[in-house]
Amino acid sequence: MIAAGSANHAATLREQTLWQHRRSLRFHSVNMTNFLFSLVSNLAFLAIVLSACHLCNRLVPGAELNGAHVFVALASAALLLDAALTFLVFADAQNRYGKFSSSSAFFERASAYVLAAIAALAWQYVLRRTRPAKTHKNTLVIRTSSYSESHLPM
Repeated sequence: MIAAGSANHAATLREQTLWQHRRSLRFHSVNMTNFLFSLVSNLAFLAIVLSACHLCNRLVPGAELNGAHVFVALASAALLLDAALTFLVFADAQNRYGKFSSSSAFFERASAYVLAAIAALAWQYVLRRTRPAKTHKNTLVIRTSSYSESHLPM
């Protein structure tokens, strides 16, 4: 009777351990899913900002908006507002917003903001390296000496 009881207890512990292991795997997959969703949504927002800045530069004469810098500024403001919501607003209502007010959830969202900002700046760097320098087609070149040239716009 004692051996049967300990065998049942061992089986129960093994089932609990497997259940706890599955639960922890599910928790990690949910966290990774939340992180990936945050990252993809930030990258989609980056594409929207870059497109809007490019369109504005095309339509408005003299406008020189840098989409990567605009996105980094917006992402920084969003990160500050997210921190305020997480640690001030959601922290007061733990029972209602418990999963959003944890510091681990905030650091997942913050890392998604930072990775998207790094992607924006890397995208700008790559485009600057591959884009040829701007040359004005309507310039008059006057040789003033053997060492220098004067470029006058026409």
